[in-house]
Amino acid sequence: MVIHNSVVLITSAGTILGKTLALHFASLGARVVITDKSAAQLKETYRDCLAAGYNVCTYTLPDDTQEHVDAMFYYIEKFYNQGVDVLINHWENRPLPTLVSTSPAEEFSAKFSNIVQSLFSCGHACAEQMRKNDNRGVIINILTNENAHVILGTESICSMVSGLTKSWAKELHPFDIRVGGILPSVHHLATDDHQHSFATIREDLIRNTEYIVSNDSFNGRVMSW
Repeated sequence: MVIHNSVVLITSAGTILGKTLALHFASLGARVVITDKSAAQLKETYRDCLAAGYNVCTYTLPDDTQEHVDAMFYYIEKFYNQGVDVLINHWENRPLPTLVSTSPAEEFSAKFSNIVQSLFSCGHACAEQMRKNDNRGVIINILTNENAHVILGTESICSMVSGLTKSWAKELHPFDIRVGGILPSVHHLATDDHQHSFATIREDLIRNTEYIVSNDSFNGRVMSW
């Protein structure tokens, strides 16, 4: 896919990595839409994009309910007079409680439900819009973990997202819609320097995301960072 002039939607754009993705794809000539549930963080990303010379479209998402997510995709289509070409389905990872933790089962259910709701609602709305418009688009599921010291419990949620990514790729293959994933590695060392590794992570994530979008043969696979 050619990134220039493509409509690229980035979720959780108020985070550091979300902002970095927005700036990068805007620099490649994409028509970038940034969204987040935090209006304050989204405004900060918007200001940084303007300061860098990029005019992006913003949309504050009230929550992850399908109704509100569908409304966002409708707004984007009206704004650009075309649907989304690339969905960077980016969400901050919340490691699940482990069996040996003291957390109650309700906490596991709440965290699991939250990440699944976020991923699925955006993925579903995007797939429906792409199918309606006969658009050969790309969906990339990305989990980020900005706290390198909170690793335990990450593997479970990554396995779930990996499974969803591969399943969606099979479902959407007949419509020429590609699906890929980028998930955090659980193999960090306590001696890692957090600031250095985080800067490296951002560079790797941007490079891998651009590669998935540009490489028409990448489908149903997951990369790690």
